Formats: sequence, structure tokens, C-alpha cells
Amino acid sequence: MKRRTPKLLVSFFILAIILIIAVPSTGFAAKTTVSTVKAKNAKKQSKNVTVKYRKQMNRILEATQLYYSIRLNYSMQSGETKKIKLTSLEKQNVAAGRQGLEGQSRITNFAFSQRVKELFGANARIASLSFKTYPETPKELVVRCNSNYVKLAVGEWGEDYPVYKLKSVTKQGKKWKAVFKVNMYDAYADQTLGKVTLTLKKNKKSSYGFNITGITLRRSK
Repeated sequence: MKRRTPKLLVSFFILAIILIIAVPSTGFAAKTTVSTVKAKNAKKQSKNVTVKYRKQMNRILEATQLYYSIRLNYSMQSGETKKIKLTSLEKQNVAAGRQGLEGQSRITNFAFSQRVKELFGANARIASLSFKTYPETPKELVVRCNSNYVKLAVGEWGEDYPVYKLKSVTKQGKKWKAVFKVNMYDAYADQTLGKVTLTLKKNKKSSYGFNITGITLRRSK
């Protein structure tokens, strides 16, 4: 008469075999998961690229700084932080910032539309601008003066005028950030006005190499 192996013993052997197969696999999976997480975290870390991209960021600043100066000086309270809502109309106000406070105040619709496209990657909506003789700053920096031309804000700062300094350019994944410090300068004093933070994305089609995706202004206390 043949002796049968107890069911409990058979179950024990099956469980042992499963553990032998599964444990090494699980350990490998755990190591792989940890490595993947570390790799993702490394990608998320911010990288300082100020030296390499200083020239490009200063060109973008030059094209837009009048907008920041007007908003910080006349539209914001001490200690206020404002994230600009980049509507089509506001993008056009930003693009008008290349114009210095002195100089030519009228340019063609096409030339202005190209400014907006270079900075934001989208065409300007000239039709959304008001028909006026001159812009009413600080509310607006550009208006339509007729069907073919737009009029930009012009004037003089006087004794006090804004001075910008690039503090940092950082890259995190596909996101870029440029931070500028703004001072109001005159012959007797140099007072901190605030800070401008731009978020950007790469765009090879733009002459700047980047498009602006976000603007945050901070008025000093």
C-alpha cells in the first residue's frame, strides 16, 4: 500500500517554491523603483544657467521692461505680489514695453503683431485695442490710433528712473525662470522697487529663443 504525502506538507513545498521565485523578483523591482524615483527627482532639480543665458534674458527684459516699471510704480501697493493674467490684451501691453519712454510712439499693426509673436508665440489681436489718440497709462501702454497703426506710451521718467539687474536664470525640466531685481535710481539714492519673475519655454522660432509663459511682480515694502 502506497503512502500518500500529507496535504499540509505539499502545500508547504508549494509555498516555499513560490517564495523562492517571488522574493528575488520583488527585490529587483523595489531597487528599480527606487532608481526610477531618484532619476525623476534629479530631473526635477533646478539648474542654474545664468551665465549661459544672460544675454538672451536681458534682450527679453529690454523688450518688455517698460511694462514692469509702469505696473510696479503706479499699479501696485507696497509689499504686494501680483501674478499677471496674460490675456491677449495684456500680452500686447507687455509687448509695448520695448518702446522707451522717449522716442517713436507709432508703429504699424504688422510690426507690433510681430513683437507680440516673438515674445509669446501668438499673434496680436489688434482689433481688441481701443481707438484713442494716446494710451492712458498706467491702465494701458498701447492703443489703435487708426486702422493701420498702433500708438505706444511715451514720456519721461524725470529724476528717478528704473534700473534692472538679472539675478538668476534657472532651468527645471522644460521650464525656465528668470529673476530680475528693480531699483529706482537718482543722483542721490538707489532704492529697491521690487522684483520681476518670468517663466519661459524654449522656442527656436523666436528671435529670443524663448517665449514668456508667466509674469509675477513683487513690489518691495
